[in-house]
Amino acid sequence: MFFELIKFVWGLIQVLPILITICSAVVMMTDTPADDKLWAKVYKWIDRFALNIGKAKDRNPLLD
Repeated sequence: MFFELIKFVWGLIQVLPILITICSAVVMMTDTPADDKLWAKVYKWIDRFALNIGKAKDRNPLLD
Protein backbone atom coordinates (compact mmCIF):
# COMPACT_ATOMS: atom_id res chain seq x y z
CA MET A 1 0.00 0.00 0.00
CA PHE A 2 2.82 2.40 0.81
CA PHE A 3 4.54 1.61 -2.48
CA GLU A 4 1.34 2.38 -4.41
CA LEU A 5 1.29 5.83 -2.80
CA ILE A 6 4.94 6.33 -3.75
CA LYS A 7 4.17 5.31 -7.35
CA PHE A 8 1.23 7.74 -7.47
CA VAL A 9 3.30 10.63 -6.12
CA TRP A 10 6.15 9.83 -8.49
CA GLY A 11 3.74 9.78 -11.45
CA LEU A 12 2.34 13.15 -10.36
CA ILE A 13 5.86 14.57 -10.11
CA GLN A 14 6.55 13.37 -13.65
CA VAL A 15 3.37 14.93 -15.07
CA LEU A 16 3.69 18.37 -13.43
CA PRO A 17 6.54 19.71 -15.64
CA ILE A 18 4.65 18.63 -18.75
CA LEU A 19 1.47 20.37 -17.54
CA ILE A 20 3.39 23.55 -16.70
CA THR A 21 5.10 23.56 -20.11
CA ILE A 22 1.84 23.09 -22.02
CA CYS A 23 0.06 25.78 -20.00
CA SER A 24 2.97 28.20 -20.49
CA ALA A 25 2.84 27.64 -24.25
CA VAL A 26 -0.94 28.18 -24.37
CA VAL A 27 -0.72 31.39 -22.33
CA MET A 28 2.17 32.66 -24.45
CA MET A 29 0.29 32.13 -27.73
CA THR A 30 -3.09 33.54 -26.70
CA ASP A 31 -4.21 37.05 -25.91
CA THR A 32 -5.54 37.94 -22.51
CA PRO A 33 -9.33 37.49 -22.72
CA ALA A 34 -11.38 40.63 -22.36
CA ASP A 35 -15.07 39.95 -22.88
CA ASP A 36 -15.58 36.19 -22.99
CA LYS A 37 -16.34 35.28 -19.37
CA LEU A 38 -15.98 31.51 -19.76
CA TRP A 39 -12.66 31.75 -21.57
CA ALA A 40 -11.45 34.30 -18.99
CA LYS A 41 -12.06 31.77 -16.19
CA VAL A 42 -10.33 28.98 -18.11
CA TYR A 43 -7.45 31.31 -18.99
CA LYS A 44 -7.04 32.28 -15.33
CA TRP A 45 -6.56 28.63 -14.34
CA ILE A 46 -4.23 27.92 -17.25
CA ASP A 47 -2.25 31.01 -16.23
CA ARG A 48 -1.96 29.67 -12.68
CA PHE A 49 -0.80 26.25 -13.88
CA ALA A 50 1.77 28.00 -16.09
CA LEU A 51 3.22 29.57 -12.92
CA ASN A 52 2.80 33.09 -14.31
CA ILE A 53 2.91 35.18 -11.19
CA GLY A 54 4.12 38.65 -10.30
CA LYS A 55 5.75 40.54 -13.16
CA ALA A 56 5.64 37.48 -15.43
CA LYS A 57 1.85 37.76 -15.53
CA ASP A 58 0.25 39.22 -18.66
CA ARG A 59 -2.00 42.19 -17.93
CA ASN A 60 -5.29 42.92 -19.65
CA PRO A 61 -4.84 46.31 -21.40
CA LEU A 62 -8.59 46.98 -21.33
CA LEU A 63 -8.65 46.92 -17.53
CA ASP A 64 -5.78 49.44 -17.10
